[in-house]
Amino acid sequence: MDDATRDPVPQAATAGEYVALLRDVRRCSGLTYREISRRASAAGHWLPASTLATMLGRITLPRERTVVAMLAACEVPDIERWVGMRRDIEAHLSERDRWETSASQATVTPAASQPSAAEPVPPAGPAPSAAPIPPAEPTLPVDPTPSADAPPSAGPVRSDELTASVRPVLPERSRPEAPRSARRRLRLAVLAVLAVLTIGATGTLLPKFTATAGSSSTDGCPLVLREGMYGPCVLDLQERLVARGLNVPVDGWFGPGTTSGLIAFQALGSLPVSGTADGQVLDELASQPTVPAAWPEDRIGKYLRRTFPEDPSGAVEMARCLSELDPYRVVVAADGSRRWGLFQFTDSELSRFGVDPRTALDPYWNIRTARNVWSLTSGFGHWQCAPSPSL
Repeated sequence: MDDATRDPVPQAATAGEYVALLRDVRRCSGLTYREISRRASAAGHWLPASTLATMLGRITLPRERTVVAMLAACEVPDIERWVGMRRDIEAHLSERDRWETSASQATVTPAASQPSAAEPVPPAGPAPSAAPIPPAEPTLPVDPTPSADAPPSAGPVRSDELTASVRPVLPERSRPEAPRSARRRLRLAVLAVLAVLTIGATGTLLPKFTATAGSSSTDGCPLVLREGMYGPCVLDLQERLVARGLNVPVDGWFGPGTTSGLIAFQALGSLPVSGTADGQVLDELASQPTVPAAWPEDRIGKYLRRTFPEDPSGAVEMARCLSELDPYRVVVAADGSRRWGLFQFTDSELSRFGVDPRTALDPYWNIRTARNVWSLTSGFGHWQCAPSPSL
């Protein structure tokens, strides 16, 4: 079968476009990072899930062996054509780097061989005698743009230090373009300083986010999102959590409410409970089904009254004070310990009961266990509750 009759392989001209195509392959396969890692191992490749997440979270050209391992695990045909496209991009990047280096060197070529406009050129002839002869008029260089007018160059500039809008200076136009290039570098330096001052003053991270046609909503986001961050990357995480049925604020700020919903999602999905969102968590949010629907308040109230007939109002008020009747409420204390569910059982209590966090978020288990504690203590004295600030 010739190339014309085979399914066409999407084309990419840059490293970022190539990685975007790989993300599409992973998304269309419906496989999680861990499943791809297992399939790659079965096919004789080494591809940890963390390596795959890092590769798909960046815009730099990935290693060839990593690309081959992922495509083999996803059972993509024409792997050799994907490899050929990657090699073409790599060759283009190498050629561009060489050209940028030569262009940068051209802009900083010393003008020692050129006559200086500030120094006269001595006339040809024998050495002057003891009686000095007035020198002739200075001979100016023929170049209409004297080298003294060119701004000092900072040396070769790496392409990854500039944005895509800054182009290297062409050798044949190095002198006319030098002032504009210098202004661009100055603007980039000012923006970098402002970004550092912003992060230092606010204590929050404002991740770079540039949405382009055909790009993922997490392109340009940090590899790990954690509490204290702010921006569109956090907003995307919050929207994913809400789509999975969790009650979190959708305001772009990674606060305690987002941490609570994220921990609940990790616990309900039997994932490592970290309270941070890395590539694996985002992948699970995109592939896992909706978490079990939380009980509504009226159902919780009815079950509490039936379970605590001796003090139905007290049971409802205590649960409302502890968790606002949210069965998926998780509160992280200042020392890092956590409290789970309607009656906010602590990590140490879960350990004594021999249950995991997923079980603790089950409203049936949580209420029945609270009833057992109530029976042993003859009241709600086990819980000391002051209304906590809203998450």
